[in-house]
Amino acid sequence: MELNDLEIFRSVAKHGSMSKAAAELGYVQSNVTSRIRALEEEFGVRLLDRSPRGASLRPEGERLLIYADRIHEWIEQAKLEVPSAERRPLRIGATQTLTAAYLQEVLLDPEEGAQLFTRTLDELSAMLDRGELDLMLVNREPERAERWVRMLEADEPIGWAAGSSVSAQAAGSAFPPELPVLAARDPLCPYRRQTLNWLAETDSPRRLIEADTLDSVIAIVESGRGIALLPRKLHTTRMREAEMPGFREEAVKIAVYARAELPEFAERKIEEFCRNLQGMIEQDANGPIKTGETA
Repeated sequence: MELNDLEIFRSVAKHGSMSKAAAELGYVQSNVTSRIRALEEEFGVRLLDRSPRGASLRPEGERLLIYADRIHEWIEQAKLEVPSAERRPLRIGATQTLTAAYLQEVLLDPEEGAQLFTRTLDELSAMLDRGELDLMLVNREPERAERWVRMLEADEPIGWAAGSSVSAQAAGSAFPPELPVLAARDPLCPYRRQTLNWLAETDSPRRLIEADTLDSVIAIVESGRGIALLPRKLHTTRMREAEMPGFREEAVKIAVYARAELPEFAERKIEEFCRNLQGMIEQDANGPIKTGETA
């Protein structure tokens, strides 16, 4: 059986006539008749009732038409998607902080670009499962991560930051104690968890301010009205960095996860994405600590 046989069958079913189907498809009628007979031999049943008035579907033919229509739809969809697959943008998802830190500088083909989705970890996981993302960048391990392929894992450089106008204490080793500490409201945020651990372990008198958005945290830090533990990638020239007494840094693992089955073009783009991301992480880990330069 050939796919074209199903197209001939669909045309006969639509017109109720061998001759009209032949005219639509540009075939001689005998060719249409022979292909319908070949289908009937393939399935071992009569698909059509023939009469001088035309051809009508038997129950077996009606059932076959359902599948023939589905196959036609799939073929038409493939004609649209397969040629354009190489041109569609890579679909990348990440949490709020990682989007700001890394995705704005990812070097991808400027002609193709990327589609960026900023969501919570649970939302990203669901999107990856549904095939709505090609990859996701996260800073904590998702549940049942084994169902995906981990393309990259690295330790993210982090550090304490305050505004560049803030004077450091004790030879540059700490920030003034009256400055409050900022943290994201998300209870699963790894930077928040380390911040709260440090406050508890050092019995610090610093006041804690919780913020809903990363932009709020950065704006308050840059204004000199608070300090925060942030990825070093987010430290700006309007910030300075210092070591905080008693802080025990725990590695923040950032990872790239992708679906186990991907088209070849997506695999190549994800590999390129991971190389660029690895380079940015290494640059931040080895780069100089900002000490309050002004833009």
